[in-house]
Amino acid sequence: MKQGAAADPYQAALIEAGDPAGFRANYEAFSREPGLHQELADSGVPTLLYAGTADPWHEPMRAFAERSGANFLSISDADHKGCWDRSTDVLPTVLSFLATAGMP
Repeated sequence: MKQGAAADPYQAALIEAGDPAGFRANYEAFSREPGLHQELADSGVPTLLYAGTADPWHEPMRAFAERSGANFLSISDADHKGCWDRSTDVLPTVLSFLATAGMP
């Protein structure tokens, strides 16, 4: 969150005004949220997930991909926002995935 805020003054103001314990509680709650994991795994739709190794969601996403048979790409030393900034690292895998999955 702090890295994302550094690039956006509006976000920075919101984060600075926020309660760190509240942010942590939000993260902890969402980390246990069952979400649509099973529905996604059962959908039969080819799936590619990716996350940076510095993203707190990296390991949960990697574990989900492993359990569900989804494809997973790790982006070294990238946090959550850092993956968006590293499209040159992601795009070749995405294009290959789309071609293999038979998508235009």
